Amino acid sequence: MNKKLSLLLLMFCVIIYGTNNVTVFADLKREKPPKSVCIEEFEKNMKEFNNKVLSDIVKTYNLNLSGYEEFTHDGLNLKVGDNLNDRSDKISLQHLFVGRSIGSMRLFLEHGLEGTKGYFLYKRTDGNNVIKELHKEGKAWVVMSVREKKAKRLRLKPINWNKCSEN
Repeated sequence: MNKKLSLLLLMFCVIIYGTNNVTVFADLKREKPPKSVCIEEFEKNMKEFNNKVLSDIVKTYNLNLSGYEEFTHDGLNLKVGDNLNDRSDKISLQHLFVGRSIGSMRLFLEHGLEGTKGYFLYKRTDGNNVIKELHKEGKAWVVMSVREKKAKRLRLKPINWNKCSEN
């Protein structure tokens, strides 16, 4: 009789403890991180991805970009007070950024805008690597040659935006 009572008491404790744990875990709700955390993660992934694309292109063409300054499309925009005639070098480069690519399109000019040689690098949407060699003639930059080589198509690691709160 004592064994039956002990066994019954043990089963009762296990049932109570088990249902109590389930209830406790059911009440735990994980809070979603703020949207800013997901944006930070996306920007970090994008930066790593763009560097991976650039590294692939540099390796494909065996380039040495030391001594070259990188320019972004926004960096080529004219500022208030700029004279169009004085900034024809910037204007002559803006058209390069038209179109689509995997990762960012990258412009490198030897010795900056004051130099005479540059490269415009990007990965086409089919994965091919493209290099445009630029030379400065007078005050305008001119594309002297375009080369394209078959390369591996890279993909950006996706972000699960649903894991973040709307704030």
